[in-house]
Amino acid sequence: MQWFERDFDHPLYFEIYQDKEEDAAREGPGWAALLGLPPGSRVLDLPCGWGRFRRALVDRGYEVVGGDLSPMNLRRHRAEHPGPVVRLDLRALPFRTACADGVLCAYTSWGYFATDAENQRQLDEFARVLRPGGTLLLDLAGRDFFVRALGVVGTGWNDVEGRYRERVKLSPDGRRFITDRIMQGERFQHDIWIPTNREVRAGLEAAGLELERTFSNDQGAPWTPHSERWVYRALKRRS
Repeated sequence: MQWFERDFDHPLYFEIYQDKEEDAAREGPGWAALLGLPPGSRVLDLPCGWGRFRRALVDRGYEVVGGDLSPMNLRRHRAEHPGPVVRLDLRALPFRTACADGVLCAYTSWGYFATDAENQRQLDEFARVLRPGGTLLLDLAGRDFFVRALGVVGTGWNDVEGRYRERVKLSPDGRRFITDRIMQGERFQHDIWIPTNREVRAGLEAAGLELERTFSNDQGAPWTPHSERWVYRALKRRS
């Protein structure tokens, strides 16, 4: 079992990420607006988790389909939000070709997989299911910001609001961020590739996606190399 299969389907997941409910309520309308699609457009929220952005996307007039690997998240999603959701693997989406006008991939949900080829396959799949001219909005951690932050705070254990302990470090090759968390005697470890700006752009290009705009947050602030968030809006080529 890979780390994301266990950690995102563990009952403590909702406790660790309870603050994301507030973040999503604030950020959701921004992501919906940055997609820049007309009402009635079909948007795939991948991965959708427990549906944190669904209300904002629907309020924008989008037809929303959510997809996630975690059965636990999908159960909560179905209980709290009407609308279609499907269990899926981001490397092999169960949708026919060119069925969507937009894909939202938020909260650094690219880079989970162990190999570059698998991570590229995720972008390839996003491009495959987009209609020509369709939009991918990809929200990632700003690598430069986090590398600099680690240089300041080190890699020791930190107490997070008295709820759990956390330690973040770089992998030996410097490409992946490894986050250890201990909560109620349970240990979780996220191992995520955080790409450089050049690597993101190369991945989009290889998938047949043309980068249109870059931002530093959900409000469309200008992108900078040192932003905490790197947001990319890319279009599927029409030919």
